[in-house]
Formats: sequence, C-alpha cells, structure tokens
Amino acid sequence: MNFLSDMPRLELFRLAGIPIKIDITFILVPIFLFALLQQSPSTFTILVIGVFLSVLLHEIGHAMIARLFRVPVGEILVGGFYGYTRMVRAPPSTAANVLILFAGPLTNGLIFLLCWYVLGQPEVSFTGQFGPIDPLPWLSDNPWGIYAAFMLTRINLAMLIFNLLPAFPLDGGRIYRDMLGAVMPRGLAIRAIAILGVGIGLWSAFVGFKISLVLLLIGAQIAIINWAILKQPVDAEDR
Repeated sequence: MNFLSDMPRLELFRLAGIPIKIDITFILVPIFLFALLQQSPSTFTILVIGVFLSVLLHEIGHAMIARLFRVPVGEILVGGFYGYTRMVRAPPSTAANVLILFAGPLTNGLIFLLCWYVLGQPEVSFTGQFGPIDPLPWLSDNPWGIYAAFMLTRINLAMLIFNLLPAFPLDGGRIYRDMLGAVMPRGLAIRAIAILGVGIGLWSAFVGFKISLVLLLIGAQIAIINWAILKQPVDAEDR
C-alpha cells in the first residue's frame, strides 16, 4: 500500500480522533457510474453514496477492532472502490491481526443483514439474485428508500464475499496467509495465496469482461499484484 502515500487526498472529518480522508481515485466511482446519471440522477447519487458508505464502514470496522487491541490508527482512507486503514504499529499477535482483518468484511455482513431485514428478508440465490421484496411498513411508501436499501444490500454482500477471497491485497488473502503461516513457513504460505490470487484475479477479470468494467479492472489488478508477489524471492516476501 506504499503507493497510496503519493495520492492527493482530502480530509473530510475526524471520527474518534481518526482522520477520515478521500483520495483522488474516488473520482473513478462516479465516472464508472456516469451512464446512470443520464438515466436517473437519484439512482446515480444513491449508488455513489452507497459505495462510499460501504467502504468507509468496512474500514471503520478494522479501526474499531484495532483500537480494542490498543493499536493506534493513523487514518482511514476511502478511494475508488477500495479503502485503507493505516495502523501506526503492528498488532500484538497473529490472532489479533486476523481479527482486525476479519472485522471489515464482518461489518459489511452486518450491514447486509440489516438491509436484508428492512427489505423483508427476500430470498437470495447463490448468484446474488434477489427474490420478491416486501419492505417493512415504514419504508413501503418510499421508493427511493427501498432502492437505497436494495443497493446497500447488494453492495455489502459483494464486499463481504469478495474481501474474504484468498488473494492479495484483499483481507481474505492476508487472513489465510496468517492462518497458513501458523502451520507452514511464512514464505510458502504467501506463495500459496499468491497462486490462488492470480487465478482469482484472472477469473474476476474474465467475468468482468462480460458484465462489469469495474470487476474487470479490479480482477486485472489483483492478478498483477499476486503475480508480482510470486516473482519475488521467498526470503524477500514479508507482507
């Protein structure tokens, strides 16, 4: 994540003393969703805000658990379809690190469950398709509220699943690296995750080529990052 230090950024506010910042790459979100602006400005606005809030809350989840382990948090950064929580020092143990990493996807899972409940607990298929929606009475007469809840449900379900995949630099890649590192040399654990990461990145890019430019670019980046890790000497891998 060292490349992030060179990105222009703006501090939006502070939460419990932690600077909440947004960097210039967030402009990619409205750019990729620009087609929706011409169709429906309200839909466009809801999606941009939904992506921002989902990423921000994911990172706040990391920060809250980090503080429980007395790990200071320097800042939370929200970028284009990604976020980053900068911890001032390393967690006190591998178990603490795993819990901190898992807190982000868990937060998305809780948001998904809350929105899913508000929508009337619709059936969700394995492919992420939703059945008929029967929202709670206080929301039933608010079409934009229903749409916002629906999109937050989908976004957070996708973030929950995607972030737990075994690939760098996703939370899942680092979680499984630490877990594997407890039973095998750390270098081999890193290479095992990187091999999976290349495959996951290529698969995501292939699927994205058919359905989503965002997924295509994210998948390509994941494949490139994990391939670069594989090319490093084992004794130089410390991620």
